[in-house]
Amino acid sequence: MLRADGTADCDACELPMFPLSIERGTVHLECANRHHGEAPLPPDGPGRRAVESWITRRGAQLHEQHERWGTDADMDDEEERSGEEHI
Repeated sequence: MLRADGTADCDACELPMFPLSIERGTVHLECANRHHGEAPLPPDGPGRRAVESWITRRGAQLHEQHERWGTDADMDDEEERSGEEHI
């Protein structure tokens, strides 16, 4: 069950779960321990906006990380040029 802020508790570890995506009226959630869960998308405006806000912020964070550190494709090109493999 989603809280008003768009999060839920993980059944496995009790950490907060955050929305990752919405598909066919279902919110897909993940906690810091990578446990996954699902919940119905709230029908009300504030609950739905909270879920969409979490998803938007996560997307912006991932975009910023790719901009800052480069994408995986950039790393593959760099490995080919240097002949080294990054682990």
